[in-house]
Amino acid sequence: MKHRSNSLSFNIGLRAGGMAVLALGWWVAARLHQIALAAPRDHASLMLLLAAIVFLCGSIGSALLFVGPGLWEPVEVSERWRRLPGDDV
Repeated sequence: MKHRSNSLSFNIGLRAGGMAVLALGWWVAARLHQIALAAPRDHASLMLLLAAIVFLCGSIGSALLFVGPGLWEPVEVSERWRRLPGDDV
């Protein structure tokens, strides 16, 4: 059975979604720049929120665009960091 993350349409969809999120981040960054030039002291909390949105959109969008379905690939954990059976936290 072919896994959904191996399909071409899923790969293209993830990368297109990454481009859309990056475009949204670009738009928010342009709006933040306009607000910063207009009156930086009047909208401090809004500017902080917009900066956080730009950071998240940039991070998530670039991960989806450049890594794509590789985000869900399993990784091997070093023996040092593995939990032993019966170790409950």
